[in-house]
Amino acid sequence: MSEAPGPGPRSLNALSPTEIVEVLDRLVDGIMVLGRDWRVQFVNQPAAAMLGRPAAELHGRSILDEFPEFAGHPFQVAFAEAMRSGEPLRMVEHYEPFGRWFETRAFPHEDRIVNLFRDVTPEHEIELELREQVRQFEEAERIVKFGTWRWEVASGRVHWSDELHRIYGLRPGEFAGTAEAFSAALHADDRDRVWDEISSAMETLSPFVFEERIVRPDGEVRTLVSKGRVIPGNDGKALALVGVCHDVTSRVHTERALGESERRMHAIVDNTPSLITVKDLDGRYLMANAEAGRITGVPSEQMVGMHCTDVFPEELASQQRTIDRQAASEGEAVYDEVELQIEGESRTYLSVTFPLPDEEGVPSETCSIATDVTERRERESEQRQRRDWRERIETALSEERMLVYAQPITDLGSGEEVSRELLSRLRAPGEPGAILPPDAFLPAAEDYGLIQQIDVWMVRQALSIPGQTPLDVNISALTMCDPGARAEIEALLRSSPEAARRLVFEVTETASALQLEAARDFAAAVVGLGCRLALDDFGVGFGSFTYLRMLPLSFIKIDLSFVQSATTSTDDRRVIRGIIGIAREFGLRTIAEGVEDEETLELLRELGADMVQGYLLGRPAPLAASAA
Repeated sequence: MSEAPGPGPRSLNALSPTEIVEVLDRLVDGIMVLGRDWRVQFVNQPAAAMLGRPAAELHGRSILDEFPEFAGHPFQVAFAEAMRSGEPLRMVEHYEPFGRWFETRAFPHEDRIVNLFRDVTPEHEIELELREQVRQFEEAERIVKFGTWRWEVASGRVHWSDELHRIYGLRPGEFAGTAEAFSAALHADDRDRVWDEISSAMETLSPFVFEERIVRPDGEVRTLVSKGRVIPGNDGKALALVGVCHDVTSRVHTERALGESERRMHAIVDNTPSLITVKDLDGRYLMANAEAGRITGVPSEQMVGMHCTDVFPEELASQQRTIDRQAASEGEAVYDEVELQIEGESRTYLSVTFPLPDEEGVPSETCSIATDVTERRERESEQRQRRDWRERIETALSEERMLVYAQPITDLGSGEEVSRELLSRLRAPGEPGAILPPDAFLPAAEDYGLIQQIDVWMVRQALSIPGQTPLDVNISALTMCDPGARAEIEALLRSSPEAARRLVFEVTETASALQLEAARDFAAAVVGLGCRLALDDFGVGFGSFTYLRMLPLSFIKIDLSFVQSATTSTDDRRVIRGIIGIAREFGLRTIAEGVEDEETLELLRELGADMVQGYLLGRPAPLAASAA
């Protein structure tokens, strides 16, 4: 007697309402359906959790009665306008009663509005802290049936793929290949907005994504989603733009025509950014959403009927099967975190697998939902490192483990010490004799925006050092760009005018226009308070002459990369001779860094350098020792 066949593959439409609700309750996003009378018609478990009320308690009740503060809130105003206009909306707003930020997408339909929302407070706070977080551009080659384009800014030529011609209702080669022709195909009401988006992306060199309507030659209006990125040239300006266009007209029509619950839920599941699959107990797929198809590289409709071992590597498939069996046998959700290789890149996914019962309540299938948390984990790691380094540096300053070292600067003519460069060192915690070099903590301080504290501390130390010997103090570009740090330094200089006149601030050239402007403002302020200015590492950057022209310099420091090979390199000797000549033309004095032997010292004397600094003349030493 042959064994009865098991349940065959099913589409999403074949899932029962109970099963669909079970799937929606496992989503990260909250879903709430409101009637025109503002009564709750449906709410899933994530939505109820975010609202802090049981789902059963909200059903049938007026959202305005249950949450009076919702009345008049931008969300309520926008929902009312969407129900009036019939147009879907997306918005991000702060909800003061909860003290959280929420992103909502609302789809009006007949006498109700479907609201998908999620708590985006962590992302919003991280975006504010890091100033910019952009979504990564998805290359068109990996997306099925997307039209691709490239715009060469200098020539004005626009190249379209054959698929993009088809989307625009043209035969391949019919497009004129100009920005004007592209603009002419845009819907008149969208033209200015689209060009504003493109212009902003070109100015900021940021990725872009926007929705646009086009008008085909036969008059048909289609809706597209365009995504792309700017390719910068060597001059830091936009060289070209590349992008992909996806015809989402059908999706837009579907969203506007959301009707019965099952079709509405199907759209929600298929458009979620999370991977969602349903498998039978043998490990064969019964349903897969579009995101599952994108991640696996197998179209979602083709995944139905395939075994998980046909889609994923053997080790990962075996891990999935173990989780499936555990969820089915225990009747509970099983959480896991997995690493997936997607187009050669390792991505981290947080997954939950839970059983789906049959009509008799016996688990017969398993549903898995996996969400890409790669960027979240990276941001969490960066935040942890930032917090750790902030604590280390603030603790070092409070415990007086930050040390001042000094290295002499010697006049080549007299052979006498004429100045000292102050350098920071860090005593390791719990190890009194262990002194950390600058490369053990300064790069991290720069990366995490903590160098300002060290710079301000060093200025304070320099002003407290007795004597008349000039003191060179390094100042970072971040400090010069920080209004608070600059104000604190200026206040310190004003409070000690005599000591301030001994200070020489060393600035390093940068290619950033913003930092150059900040350097000019900083230089004007400190020179006005009696300090002098030196341009450090001269010759290794691209803005040396700009700095000479814009800053009130007194000294140029010749970078040690030229000095240390000057005795063996004709080119480096020419560079040094040229720098010395330029300094004289500008009325500036030169300081050669990195002098480690007598031969180099004599060569620099012949070339006409004014002052020298390096291990031959004196190594960096604790301030007390160097003063002695």
